[in-house]
Order: sequence, then structure tokens, then C-alpha cells
Amino acid sequence: MNTTIICSFIGPDKTGLVKLLAKSISECGGNWLESSMAQLAGHFAGIVRIAIATENVETLRTQLAGLEESGLSTQLSVANAEHSAANAISTKASGKQLQLNIVGNDRPGIIHEVAHALTEAHINVVNMQTHLSSAPMSGDSLFHSSMLLDNHQHSDHDMDIETLERELDAIAERLSVEIDLDEVE
Repeated sequence: MNTTIICSFIGPDKTGLVKLLAKSISECGGNWLESSMAQLAGHFAGIVRIAIATENVETLRTQLAGLEESGLSTQLSVANAEHSAANAISTKASGKQLQLNIVGNDRPGIIHEVAHALTEAHINVVNMQTHLSSAPMSGDSLFHSSMLLDNHQHSDHDMDIETLERELDAIAERLSVEIDLDEVE
């Protein structure tokens, strides 16, 4: 029987970290299913979903702990297969996914305010990417965020898009950022 493992990791960025991680997973008979990784402030961090035979989970845990010598810190969590399958079915059935994009001068609190509004609307962040860039004329830091949103975990609450849009508009005005919310088909 297979178990789904979520492995998060972080370490000082250097060539070969992905290879070390992949080798450990492969040597334990694991299958690398999906991942998201990034270099941030001189570190390399990520998260990987792995399918592995249940009897090999502890071997994988030991193997990954051995990567500490290379500076790579890992943490494993066993995923709840029933929860994952229910979310996948519910997400497809709900059809209520949204794309939220934010652009504006960088400042503390942007994500905090938007996340608060999303939580109040019972909306889950499924995927989020952020980065900074330089404004073309001034060179000031511009903050960019792209989020995929869904309310499938709170299907007993209807997603009130109009109320959410009003709240996001108020946040955008208060923080002088642009926030766009679009339905994903």
C-alpha cells in the first residue's frame, strides 16, 4: 500500500540540492509527484508530494535526515489520502475557483490584509506566488502576488464575490495597490 508524504525542505542555496533530495526519494522507492521550489535570500526552499510504499516511510525519513550534513533541513508529514481525494473531487465539482492578482508599491501588511478578507469570506488560498520587481521609472520595489482561490473546504458557505470584491477594493484603496479578482473557468 502506498502512502502520500509531503516533504518540506530548506537549506543554503547551492548546486545539487534537488539531486540530493531526488536521490534519497528514489533510493527509498518513492515517486516524486509534484513540487514547488524557489531560491529566496540565498536559501533554497520547497515542498514535494511523494508517493511511497508505507513500509518505506521510516527509511525515507532516516535518509532525508541524513541530508542535514549537506545543510538541507527537511520535515515530513503524512498526507491524509481521503482528504486529498475529497478536495480534488470537490474542487472540480465546485467550479468556484478565482484568480487574485495584486500589484503595488511594496509595503508591510498587503498579504495580511488580503488574507484576512479571504478568511472572512471562507475562501481558501490553493496556490500563491509572490515576487518583487523594480518600478520602471522610479526604481521603487513593486510587490506582485498571484493567488488561486477556492472555497471547496467550506462548501457550506456560498462565496459572496460581490462582498469580497468590495472588501478587496477598500484594501486596494487603503494600501494604494491594484487588486484584480477574476473567476477561473
